[in-house]
Amino acid sequence: MFNKLKEKLKNWIKKSKEDIEKVEETPLKEEKPKEKEKKEQVIEEEPQEKIGVTEGAEPLAKEQGTAIQIEQEIEEGVPQETIDEELEKIEKPTKKSLFTKVKSKFAYKITEQEFNKIFDDLEMLLLENNIALEVVEDIKKILSENLTGKEIQKQELEKEIKQELKKTLNEILIEPDNPLDAIKEKKQSEHKPFIILFFGINGTGKTTTIAKFTQLLQKNNLSVVLAAADTFRAASIEQIQIHADKLKVPLIKHDYGSDPSAVGFDAIKYAEKHKIDTVLIDTAGRMHTKTNLLAEMEKICRVTNPDLKIFVAEIIAGNDATEEAKTFNEMIENDGSILTKADIDEKGGTIISVSHATHKPIFYLGVGQGMDDLKFFDKQKFIEDLGL
Repeated sequence: MFNKLKEKLKNWIKKSKEDIEKVEETPLKEEKPKEKEKKEQVIEEEPQEKIGVTEGAEPLAKEQGTAIQIEQEIEEGVPQETIDEELEKIEKPTKKSLFTKVKSKFAYKITEQEFNKIFDDLEMLLLENNIALEVVEDIKKILSENLTGKEIQKQELEKEIKQELKKTLNEILIEPDNPLDAIKEKKQSEHKPFIILFFGINGTGKTTTIAKFTQLLQKNNLSVVLAAADTFRAASIEQIQIHADKLKVPLIKHDYGSDPSAVGFDAIKYAEKHKIDTVLIDTAGRMHTKTNLLAEMEKICRVTNPDLKIFVAEIIAGNDATEEAKTFNEMIENDGSILTKADIDEKGGTIISVSHATHKPIFYLGVGQGMDDLKFFDKQKFIEDLGL
């Protein structure tokens, strides 16, 4: 997964290092022969006493003068404290100045102009890999603050750029809490079911994701009841019924066109009566009737009072998935997302964009067609998979 983005990031980091080195290693212009001759003539014409005041000799002359002055002060009986203070003022020749010159030769300080130049390439790379423009702007801001003006050793340049990009992604991506932990905690503390509302555009794999999540819960010794609250889409109830039969879990359903909130309410009552741990509610997602959908979502949230509201989208939808996530988040603030079809995604930018757009974590990735192909999102592993 995400091989395309990984390879492009690797090439950008390498190119950025080379670009910075080219700027820093531009040789100084050589002096013209006439200028050299002129300088030599000036030196020959200088009086002997002034020749001593050349680069590197002036501090020495200054120190010698100060030493003579101190000797005179000792003879005149000047207090020792005054002499000690003057001794402290003497500029002692150390290796520090030499080290500073050597260090500056092998270290680089990235200017704002250089940063903007290398970021232009990164900006195109990120946009091409489904990372939204507002995310790119945030990445630029954070990277600029961390890299511009920073002195970096030559051998550490590539590593430093990579590290700063890694830190930036860590700031943007939100670390998810595992929903299983929250469900188990509620089971131990209360005798009420844990309610999860799933929403998203039709056709993104929402119902199949609910089935995968049901199996995950069963493997963790948690009981489930499903609610067929998508009473709008044709064959939606039959689809979730097939999954319920395979998984051997109860399904609460009403007729098509009935109130989705009523379906969710009945599923919760069923769970309470039969001491079932979790209620998973499937909902409709028809963006072309946004006003009706908003009213429907607000009502179902009010009636069912879910513990988690999870947005589901296809990772390969790119910027469309990001816009959908923002729209649903404005309707009913979600708690996190599940992105399907991650196994066929070469870009990976949708993960970053959806998390940034909603300011909420990615909970799971759908990584295949099998019922076990729902993996908890590991932020650090994702960043490492990008080669950072």
